[in-house]
Amino acid sequence: MKPQLIDLDYTLTDTFMVKEISAPFFSNTHHFHNDYEIVLVKESAGKRIIGDHVESFHDSDLVLVGPNLPHAWFNEKEYYEGNPNLRARSTVLYLRKSWLENEVLRLPQTTRLRKLLEHSRRGVKFLGKARHYIGQLASQLNDKEGLSKTVDLFRILQVLSETEEYQLLTSSNYLNTYNNNDTVRLNDVYEYVMKNFSTEIRLEAAAAVANMSVNAFCRYFKNQTQKNFFWFVNEIRIGHACRLLQKKDIGIAQVCYESGFQSMTNFNKFFKRITGKSPTAYRKELFRFQ
Repeated sequence: MKPQLIDLDYTLTDTFMVKEISAPFFSNTHHFHNDYEIVLVKESAGKRIIGDHVESFHDSDLVLVGPNLPHAWFNEKEYYEGNPNLRARSTVLYLRKSWLENEVLRLPQTTRLRKLLEHSRRGVKFLGKARHYIGQLASQLNDKEGLSKTVDLFRILQVLSETEEYQLLTSSNYLNTYNNNDTVRLNDVYEYVMKNFSTEIRLEAAAAVANMSVNAFCRYFKNQTQKNFFWFVNEIRIGHACRLLQKKDIGIAQVCYESGFQSMTNFNKFFKRITGKSPTAYRKELFRFQ
């Protein structure tokens, strides 16, 4: 299914809304909407897709997503297997676009906030102390009422707009080309890859999921995501490999094959192309200070 334009007006009746999510796994589809969204993952792990950016997420992940930017969170495989010890928990803040842009930005001294909102068109991941502090404030928002709640929201926006500890996610030339006349395919393809990346994925099978010919599917996927289909598959595999490399009792060869690669040569090549390091160097860096 393609990312759908979701109108939040039927729920976002105020200037902003706070939503607490607690479930066995995140069930959102790949979608976009007209408003701003701050997502704090309290407990969970998996792959996050924002625009043309694919990355692993884990506890304390904090991102800001701007209007009309496609996004989705997909959990690791074990979350869908009924393990009662695994939960997907998050706090999501929806901020009305018209309120922020037409009213808040008219206030004096909002230059930094304006820059933050411009950055959000590419998706922003926050790091370090800012992420920790915002996590505390966001988690307490639902316990606040009235002006106190609004004050805390403005405090969150202030910290996010002033911190230097952030990363822009999509490529600078990313453009959302989706519209409501597109056929509903891409989400099904994403789900197929998430469930099958550890085995061999054939282009014919992915095209069949999208109900397209191979050539048409390749053009469609490249047009919608601005990347080659197998590059996307390898991004998912390398993200999984990075997670496995954090476990000291798993050898690099085992990481290779459990991540869906058929040879160490291909694994090493794509790992370095995507992360900039070899698997061995990546693991050494992980455990340098442990």
